[in-house]
Amino acid sequence: MHERPTEPPLPPQLTDEQREQLLRNVAEVHAAINAFVQAVIPQVQAAARAVATIGRQLQQAGLLDQQGKPTARPDRPAWLSPYGPPRRR
Repeated sequence: MHERPTEPPLPPQLTDEQREQLLRNVAEVHAAINAFVQAVIPQVQAAARAVATIGRQLQQAGLLDQQGKPTARPDRPAWLSPYGPPRRR
């Protein structure tokens, strides 16, 4: 037997006082988030500059190409661990 989809519940009806309190709370949260973002922006920008500097230095040293990929080949095949080939089971 097929169940009929139920209607979504209606949102609760707020009083004018509740609506005003909700708007005040949303404004306070928005202000707090905005203050946090403004305080963090300088640190994020400094970190981005540091990462960019490291990338440029690695490119100048010849360890990264223009796309940021390593230029040096590994000293052993990828399947070979530093401990030698895997043991037979």
